[in-house]
Amino acid sequence: MNEKMMEIFARNIVASLPRNKRKLYQFIEGIEDSLAQQSETKEQFLILLKEQLPYDQAASCFNMSLDETVRLMHEIEDEINEKLERKIKNYKWIDYTEQVHGNQIETIKNIQYVLVLS
Repeated sequence: MNEKMMEIFARNIVASLPRNKRKLYQFIEGIEDSLAQQSETKEQFLILLKEQLPYDQAASCFNMSLDETVRLMHEIEDEINEKLERKIKNYKWIDYTEQVHGNQIETIKNIQYVLVLS
């Protein structure tokens, strides 16, 4: 499976989450992504995580305890992973280039039409 397709599936799954789960997930992931972009090494990233404490920030922002935030985030991640595994299992590419172009296939060699099912 191509990495870009996995990203698309993951984004769609996150977008389909209930609002409270989606907002919490995006909040924490946003902070972590920002810290990763600021970091040049894994060690630097871990230091920034310890300084910024994304889960503490989320707990405060969403009026939750740290334990509730961690528990809910793990639940969300498990749900995303489960749905992603299902999509990957059912994922299929079907080449529709000939159906779209018919006999013109020789003149349009650089364009392919694919139907993705998941």
